[in-house]
Amino acid sequence: MAVKAVEMIRKIRDQHYTETKELSVQEQFKFVRKKSWELQKKLKRSKRSTADNIAQTVKT
Repeated sequence: MAVKAVEMIRKIRDQHYTETKELSVQEQFKFVRKKSWELQKKLKRSKRSTADNIAQTVKT
């Protein structure tokens, strides 16, 4: 199965455009900051989960 990276990126860009096309510049900054914060939170959770799994594997 091939990954269609260009299509994926285009879809994401189109979605972001639709969400932000009527926003002011200030509101666009807030949008980007919010998305960034959500991603960082998700990655931290994922990192903790991976660390917990490794710790449990080492204990056994």
